[in-house]
Amino acid sequence: MDIISAIKTSKMRPYQYVIVFLCTFCSVIDGYDLIVMGYVLPNLPAGFTTADQKGYLISAGLIGMGVGAAILAPLADKIGRRPLIIMGLTVTTSFVAATALAPTAEAMMAVRFVTGMGVGAVMVSSIVLVQEFSPVSRRNFVIGVLGVGGPVGGMIAGFVGLSLTSTFSGAWQPLLWAGAGINVIGLVLVVFLLPESLSFLMSKRTPAAQRKIEKIIARVGITGVDPSAPAPSTGEAETGEGKQRLLGSTLRERSILLWIAYGGFLAAFYFVNTWTPQLISDASGDTQAGALVGTILSIGQIGGSVLFGFVGLKVLATRISWTALLVSVVSVVGFALLLGSTGALVVVVVLGIAIYVGAASFGAMAPGMYPPLARAKGYGMMLGMGRIGAIAAPIGAGYGLAVLAPTQLYLAASVPLLISAICCFRIWQITRDEFDRERASARPEATSVVAELES
Repeated sequence: MDIISAIKTSKMRPYQYVIVFLCTFCSVIDGYDLIVMGYVLPNLPAGFTTADQKGYLISAGLIGMGVGAAILAPLADKIGRRPLIIMGLTVTTSFVAATALAPTAEAMMAVRFVTGMGVGAVMVSSIVLVQEFSPVSRRNFVIGVLGVGGPVGGMIAGFVGLSLTSTFSGAWQPLLWAGAGINVIGLVLVVFLLPESLSFLMSKRTPAAQRKIEKIIARVGITGVDPSAPAPSTGEAETGEGKQRLLGSTLRERSILLWIAYGGFLAAFYFVNTWTPQLISDASGDTQAGALVGTILSIGQIGGSVLFGFVGLKVLATRISWTALLVSVVSVVGFALLLGSTGALVVVVVLGIAIYVGAASFGAMAPGMYPPLARAKGYGMMLGMGRIGAIAAPIGAGYGLAVLAPTQLYLAASVPLLISAICCFRIWQITRDEFDRERASARPEATSVVAELES
């Protein structure tokens, strides 16, 4: 039996849990690097930046992440997942530290943009890598675990921000030095412990790749497999050299649907997350009410990721995606109609969980929709294209607020969510047979394979 089939059908082994931990730690780092600016801005000295520039300082990292995901992440299909994660962490370590040394707001924007590029490269490569080392039956759960990393990183940034700014009399640089230190820890762990993707190495078919495969097999602890046996094809999307193109005949429909779906999702996602506290405060006249709703949404991020992990043990991520998005549509509409009432707080709990289940489902389903040599490129392009919605929606909402009431803005936000749900439903239809075959091929062999490997 080939090693890819063995990993798909066997149980998780200790070294695979190490890989999950390392990739989750990378997610924690990404969360810290992106969120930390929210705690830096209030402590910048007077005259360092204007109110308008503060918005750009936050957006620079998000824009960089989109560029990194779309342009740098596809390199993982050419040079490997591990080298790109190392390169990305090297970039984030260097430029988080450089942010602390930025002499002007313009310089800070530039280094934040490059930091975001590193985050995008690490994010894509780590999610692809951890999926390739996970059994089919546990992939969705593993993505749920990774989904917790981002908000944990954000919470660490908040804790560090409160602690260090009070300790150092409001100085903002220690937040970034701490971030650089966390990046260094992640970089060292990855260099010494993280392996290359077996799917990537098998696609290269070189003597050097073969030697690495044998070492990784020994490290994982799987016996009774043939290191040179090719992995079986799991669907037509994995065959044919020309079909590695995202807009080639085989991958075109799923790629376009995925980009539209993720762009629509992120448009609503970032509108809800960035504007809800402000709109609730305006509608109620109570800033604490806005903070409360924002906190509920943040808690929903962790709850939604955990819920996705457990539901995903039994249900395809593609099916979870459109179901969660439809629940999100209903929740947004309900929240809009109940805005200002106690009922809105109940609905926002459902919205927070559903919208984050949807977020996790994209990370789980997108890599598996592409063959190994197009996997990072496919996932990276999804993230990159999605950033268009992420950047445009909050800005558009700012202009829309001048002519629309908050209720109307939320009703408008339900439209891209509905479009996203429709696209995900179609993705589920066209990929269902591929994912069902993969699960079915793992299920009947799982018992015998595990018994064989453990004997």
